[in-house]
Amino acid sequence: MFIKQKGKHFYILDYFLDGHFLKWEEYEGNLPVCGQTVVINLEHGNEIVTQVVETEQISENESRIFLSSN
Repeated sequence: MFIKQKGKHFYILDYFLDGHFLKWEEYEGNLPVCGQTVVINLEHGNEIVTQVVETEQISENESRIFLSSN
């Protein structure tokens, strides 16, 4: 879902870690880019610090973000 509200952009991001689906989330702001380090918050307060290796736009408002554990 892409919603423009008061100049803000909202996206749906599907995260994949080493090729396996990790989670999805609603996201506000600029999309992550290749090479960028991101922190993914998981259930139960766990976090993963990882790097974006590829992005794939599915639609105007949804993207797949491929991450690497290396």
